[in-house]
Amino acid sequence: MTEKNKEKEIKPSQIQKAATSYRSGWAYAEAPLQYGLTIVVCVLIGYWLDNVFNTGSILLIAGVIIGASAGFIGLLKSLKAYNFNKYSDRDKKDQV
Repeated sequence: MTEKNKEKEIKPSQIQKAATSYRSGWAYAEAPLQYGLTIVVCVLIGYWLDNVFNTGSILLIAGVIIGASAGFIGLLKSLKAYNFNKYSDRDKKDQV
């Protein structure tokens, strides 16, 4: 191989580092997305139920409260699971 081809060749360790960084970045990007979508879905359901039952905006407000609570609980669970996996992987490497 020529020197140019050797310089362009990507090492497997570089690919693994890139893949790991994308996975860890997505875990932190996924959590706020789930939080926001949970709130939006619950608000839309509350709005629809208000129109069906003609209750003013009571069910819309209930949808906001339920969506924010459920979204926050889901956010905490996903971040806790991600951090648990992150630290358990580090502990496994230390034991080897």
